[in-house]
Amino acid sequence: MIVGTDPVARDTRVLRRCRIDFAAVHRVVVHENMHEGTWNHFSCKVPGRPGHLLITPGQTHFSRVTASSLVEVGSKGRPVGREGRLNVSAWAIHDPIQRARPDIVCALHVHAPWSTALASIDGWRLDERGSQNAAVFYGNCAYFGYEGLVTESGEGERMAEALGDKRVLFLANHGVLVVGDTIEKTILWLYQLECACMNEMLVLQAGRKIRPMPIAAAKHNAELSIESWGEAGYLRGMKEVLDAEGQDYAD
Repeated sequence: MIVGTDPVARDTRVLRRCRIDFAAVHRVVVHENMHEGTWNHFSCKVPGRPGHLLITPGQTHFSRVTASSLVEVGSKGRPVGREGRLNVSAWAIHDPIQRARPDIVCALHVHAPWSTALASIDGWRLDERGSQNAAVFYGNCAYFGYEGLVTESGEGERMAEALGDKRVLFLANHGVLVVGDTIEKTILWLYQLECACMNEMLVLQAGRKIRPMPIAAAKHNAELSIESWGEAGYLRGMKEVLDAEGQDYAD
């Protein structure tokens, strides 16, 4: 056998990289102040294990999430291999959404300040032509009304239905959910979405009217973000920042 072609070793490396990158995403969210400590939760599909998800460990501050502390959950909602602290709301939201969307790998749900504030405005919709960051999501935003704290899969099913084939689901009075086909793209999109919401809120606070960009330009940004922005290097660059700080996300 040629060295490096062992499928078991290859799968182990792929899973290890997935865990490290996914844990790093939690630290990035802390770095960019898009978290609420031990609240909020993320999921990603486990490479090579259909129906399995890696989920944010419950009762764990995002700044303490590591590759080894992520909870792998099987299709029946039970932690795999060891005892894990599974957040009930996390499973109720992420399982239905991940099952409904075979095209996605990662789903990030946060109560970030700017997006949550805008989602709490009656009748609000993101101005998808209002800024360069907003145009990334042109034609890709969906909206869901508030139903209280999520503890049952029924609400997760309704969220999945509302999301449809979009990348963003704004949750009224609650927060936002962003999904993507790679971990790298999804965390970049979450960051860009929060920036877009900050930009829009600042314009609104200034009491001025947003000047919309041309539709063709907005469409171009949205298409480009899907086609090539996974290579933009955002997560890689942020991991270098985390490494320079001596963070232990890879443990």
